[in-house]
Amino acid sequence: MAAAAESKNFVLLNRLMTLVGIFFFGGASIFHGLAFFFPNISEPQPPWMHVTFFAVNLFFALAFVFKLPRVGWPFLALTIQQLWQHGGDIERALKEQPPHIDSQSVFALFGLSLVWLLLWARARAQTQPPAQSAAT
Repeated sequence: MAAAAESKNFVLLNRLMTLVGIFFFGGASIFHGLAFFFPNISEPQPPWMHVTFFAVNLFFALAFVFKLPRVGWPFLALTIQQLWQHGGDIERALKEQPPHIDSQSVFALFGLSLVWLLLWARARAQTQPPAQSAAT
């Protein structure tokens, strides 16, 4: 019974990972595609950055949809780059006069944090040994 509940948790987390991957990475890909053509919707970035992150985010959206194996290291590299880039963007925005919140950076860092949390929960649900029933 416990194994069935754990497998249900794993399936639920797997589906949630797919939805979050589509929402955050698909949304970020669409955003960067639009920002290439309409730069005023974004914080100032060179056009090549929008093209690059359109492709990167599209890759990760598809990776989560099709559950591609071995994307952990590329995802870690993306996370480090995004922490550096968007963390710095948040700091600069707060130091500007007048200070403002860089909402796209907050969204990016929140999305990455949520994905890491779900990856951790899914890995835990997958590797956790079956719980002992109360009858034993």
